[in-house]
Amino acid sequence: MSSIIDLWRAVDPEARRVSGTLEGLLQAARGVVRTRAAEPHLPPRVDGELLVLDASLLGGRSLDAMLATLEVAELRPVGIVVAGTPPSLRLEPADAPLPVLASARPTGPLTDGLAAYLRDESGHLDRLSAELRLAAAEAALADPDPAAAAGLIAGRLRRGVAVIADGEIRALHARPAGRALAARFAAAHARLLHAGARSESSRRTRDGLWLLERRVRPGAAVWLFDDLPFARVDEVAAEALGVTLRALLRRVPAVRPGSRVSPRPVRAPSPPTDRITATLLAVARSNGRIAPAARALGVHRNTVLYRLRAARADLGLDPRRPDDALRILAEADRRPS
Repeated sequence: MSSIIDLWRAVDPEARRVSGTLEGLLQAARGVVRTRAAEPHLPPRVDGELLVLDASLLGGRSLDAMLATLEVAELRPVGIVVAGTPPSLRLEPADAPLPVLASARPTGPLTDGLAAYLRDESGHLDRLSAELRLAAAEAALADPDPAAAAGLIAGRLRRGVAVIADGEIRALHARPAGRALAARFAAAHARLLHAGARSESSRRTRDGLWLLERRVRPGAAVWLFDDLPFARVDEVAAEALGVTLRALLRRVPAVRPGSRVSPRPVRAPSPPTDRITATLLAVARSNGRIAPAARALGVHRNTVLYRLRAARADLGLDPRRPDDALRILAEADRRPS
């Protein structure tokens, strides 16, 4: 049986948590019930199910008032999703442990999506696994640095993702509005490394950070981090990224002991920020055109597009916009040569 957080992360990861405890998100949902737009607004029975409530039915009332209405009607959902909530609308948290999520999606499609996931969770996860493995492989082909595939997974899941290889952090991506979590992860990882922790299961650190680890080989692992518990889709994504990382690490040629042939020197990859900065500058100098910028950088055009997506997500910059291009060029002129 799927938990509330499983449904949330799989169907609408952009929904935001308004109220309720983290423990409440881990409760299982037996089904999904949708409210009606005409009287009576509330369904006849909701016991152990997820209630999808249209935002228009609040009628200016607070969540506490709506929860009181449910209590009077003796309805006991495991959680509530307020559908059709504009991003600009801020709902006041309710004084109750019941999980409440706010989604911008319309009531009908959201209810159908939640019900479809409940009917075939395993099929959904299988399709998601295949999709993520393909997307991560394409990102790795365009840019063989582990940061490329890790950034794609982080953007898709809206979770923090890190790649550890040879005991060092090779990639660190924070979800939107979660940059502070990256510093907390780095500190938590250092503590775990010092303590010699061996568990690969999901865990919660003493400062409230959730961690999910998948080992790739000795000294290499994929980590997911967030301030919310993980769902099954996160486990699937970690496995998919692990497959890609394993293939990337195998591309480094191994030297057998006693071999007389000197290993070919491998150039250390430049930091991701340097590559993204160079890409932003190249596209700005090319008047927003991708092909000339790719030729100037000596990379495939898909690599340029991927880095532009990363820059837009992390920095809010897109050199294809005139204002951003002027800003990038002006900052480049101010840098010491």
